[in-house]
Amino acid sequence: MNRYLLLTLYSIISFVYIVPSSFAQEKCEATLKNSLEPLTIALNGNQYETLMPLLADIERSCGPTELSLRIQILKLIIAKESSSHAINKYLEMHFDEQLIKRFQDAEREDYAYQYESNKVQYNYFPLRHPIDLLIKTRAKALLLSQSYKLSDSEIDILNLFSNEELLKKQVVESIAPPLIKEEPVIQEEEQAETELELEEYYNKSKLGFLPYIGIYGPLGGKNTTFGTNMSLGFTVMSSLKKSFIFEGGFKVRINSNDRNFDYNYDNQTESVNANFSLFFGGSVGYKIYDNTKFIIIPKLNLGIDMIDTGISEDVYTDDYYDGYGDYNYGGSSKKLYTVNTMHLGLSLATMRQLKGKNYIGLEAGYHYTPYQWDSKLMSAIYNHYGSLELFFRF
Repeated sequence: MNRYLLLTLYSIISFVYIVPSSFAQEKCEATLKNSLEPLTIALNGNQYETLMPLLADIERSCGPTELSLRIQILKLIIAKESSSHAINKYLEMHFDEQLIKRFQDAEREDYAYQYESNKVQYNYFPLRHPIDLLIKTRAKALLLSQSYKLSDSEIDILNLFSNEELLKKQVVESIAPPLIKEEPVIQEEEQAETELELEEYYNKSKLGFLPYIGIYGPLGGKNTTFGTNMSLGFTVMSSLKKSFIFEGGFKVRINSNDRNFDYNYDNQTESVNANFSLFFGGSVGYKIYDNTKFIIIPKLNLGIDMIDTGISEDVYTDDYYDGYGDYNYGGSSKKLYTVNTMHLGLSLATMRQLKGKNYIGLEAGYHYTPYQWDSKLMSAIYNHYGSLELFFRF
């Protein structure tokens, strides 16, 4: 009896602890997601007066974070205000070690996977985010400026922020009295580099529209119903900012190289020929390589595949009154008969940046379509196909 009581108490305590913790993490992630873009814009435009409300909102949702304190220290130094307390707090919370680890992980080729695998470790702040570069640029400008008399502790912390050297925790000395406020002069080359990074960030944040053209044909098999034909399509792709990529749309295959097949229409077997085939569906992909200029994305594709049979009939409806007493006129519509089945595929897309959000790419894929799932299909149609498509993302 006591054992069951202890188990029940343990379950209740676990629930009470886990649920609020999970809620807090979700709130923190949502706040960071909504705050990073305004923070980037404000910091890039030197709008320091708008930073503090954003940082306060982050701290309310997440508690003290490395990013918020790093920006506060930078703002204090730029304003020539006392930064000793903020620097002490930063070092006491071991944020210097956290930043060094962040810089090291950002240098890895699989940085996107590292972040997605453990967002909590990075405080829901993506690696290689433009804010890192903005802070680095301003830290370098402060170190080079002749208008600032920096203490040793400020020099150490700015060296860390600029990633000039991977420093360990330093003993912070007293700070000199604040001087007249003056904005640092940002070096032109570094400012241009920052603006380029920001442009790339915003380009990746946009949706993409992709027209496709290519070939689609059977992989192996003998005397297959469909040969190698032209494929055309149009899809919408999610932003390239995330590691997971989603895409949806349609593709049509022009069946100019095919054989007749048998179809059960009105309980009679008809020999038909398909003028076209349609695919409606989408895909989910994961970026395994991304240096902006080149992107590689394996994809899992899922949708509906339909084969035209050439059979159609007119469907007529009579005039009628609906349930509200309104009179509706009848009419006629065209009903098309198609062979319908699932479309499952794997593909690999490689993309080369042309300019901004515009890319050109090549995608090779394998497609499995079990046409025999349609009970009205009387002929055996081959199930395994391959494709090679050229596409543009704009």
